[in-house]
Amino acid sequence: MASHEHLEKCAQLLSRKSTDDEKFAGLLLVPRIVDTQDAESLRYLFEAMDPKFLARLLRANPPQAAHGSASAEPEPEELLQLNIALHIIDVFGSHNNIASDRRMLDHIPRLCELACMCSAEVATGAAQVLYKLFAQDAAVGEILRQPDCLLALLTSTATDGDRQHLVRLLEYALSRCSQFIHSHSYDDVHMCGWVAIVAKAASILRASQDKHKFDYLSMLVEALDPLTAKDAVDANALWSCWPLVRDISAGCVEILRQKSEATQYSDISLALYAHLARLWPDFVFSKLAMSSTSDAVEAVEKKEAALALRLMCVEGQAAIDTMMIHPPEGSDRLSQRKADQARVKRGWKLTFCAETAAIWLGWTTSWLDSQPGTKEVDEATIYALMGEVQKFAISAVDFLIDWSERVGNQQMLDHASGLVMSTVHFLAQWLATDPNLHKAATPILTMCLDWITTSEEYGSVISRYVMPCITFALDTCGISEEQYKADIKARDLHHDCTQAQEFASPWVGTMELDDLARAVYHIPSDEDILKAL
Repeated sequence: MASHEHLEKCAQLLSRKSTDDEKFAGLLLVPRIVDTQDAESLRYLFEAMDPKFLARLLRANPPQAAHGSASAEPEPEELLQLNIALHIIDVFGSHNNIASDRRMLDHIPRLCELACMCSAEVATGAAQVLYKLFAQDAAVGEILRQPDCLLALLTSTATDGDRQHLVRLLEYALSRCSQFIHSHSYDDVHMCGWVAIVAKAASILRASQDKHKFDYLSMLVEALDPLTAKDAVDANALWSCWPLVRDISAGCVEILRQKSEATQYSDISLALYAHLARLWPDFVFSKLAMSSTSDAVEAVEKKEAALALRLMCVEGQAAIDTMMIHPPEGSDRLSQRKADQARVKRGWKLTFCAETAAIWLGWTTSWLDSQPGTKEVDEATIYALMGEVQKFAISAVDFLIDWSERVGNQQMLDHASGLVMSTVHFLAQWLATDPNLHKAATPILTMCLDWITTSEEYGSVISRYVMPCITFALDTCGISEEQYKADIKARDLHHDCTQAQEFASPWVGTMELDDLARAVYHIPSDEDILKAL
């Protein structure tokens, strides 16, 4: 900790009564006499400092960087002032209780200007300070209430020059804004600010025709990743999110259609599109299901949505193909485990591809159930897409069976929970569309039963996923859910397999379905009852 004498001397220099030269000298002393970990001393000096003087230093106009020039001349006075001011704010911003102070937050608009207007040295310094401030909820709330400075940063990033420091800063800032929306009791102003910021990034993604387009992909992925479907519904209730969904969708599809350098960004485009489907399925899928109109714009949007879903299925199958490569014969356990980890890494795209297909199946089923007739239904498009989904699902079934036989169900879930959960969600939605699929997918029932009964973390979620499959199988055979549960409890099943009765669903009458139903409906077995006695 700094000595009391040094602190008092520095505080006197920083006070409002001091001359500008004395205040400047005091600022230079701060990082010399106080360690950045000494929050108490920093707070003392922060309270003693004249905030208006620091604000004046930030308003200095630095020279713009001259491309290709290298001058040996000393830095101008304005540039020195800015560097000192940024360094001092950076030091004070090292502690949350100072960084979230109103007097620090007042610097955000000017810092945003410096980050996008000045020489590289000042710009990166301003960005570094903004990182620290944006870590504070108070700063994020302020940005969402007054989003103009962040909107200006978004616009500036699309200009020529080296803007990677802005890209990284905006990725962080947009992620923090979405985390704030998801985790805090926001008001309407916060939410409207969030929509305005994301809509601006989306419009630039769609309009940009150069390499800057790719920068906005990563920004938007960071912006949408923290949100839930409820957050998306709340946002749309205050301010229509259709424009941002439309712009992101168009931007993603344009990249997916390119065959040049943009191909390296196709995976990010698919991941971003998957977020759209997760958050706003009505906007993403409604045109696929509805009959075509004479509107040319709607026709284009329909083709784009169909292309994106087909690519999800194709890329999902490609991910499965990469994971179906077996380790060499005779490998030891360690080598097999490394090979399995590499397999999961290769197939990372399966997670969002399967989740998007699951959402489309669930949304389409619900939408069709809500339609009074078939006049508004585009059956041809739905059936064509269902064919793509069918091929994807069959590959997923084969993959899970193969993986289970080699490593076991529990190890699958331990090593790749996200991938397994997304695939199970997808297959559960798919198996609730056609009873003819059930025979080939019977082994999936045993896997799900194992996970439900052994996994505390994921068992309840998987149980929720597979319940519609059980209901669908029973409905197909004309068996009520309540009667089925009563039969299981009484162990007098009217669909006992010994009766050799055939049902429309090959699942009904099997021990696999009965055992799974016991777990899903929480019906105790004889063994459970005996253990409880």
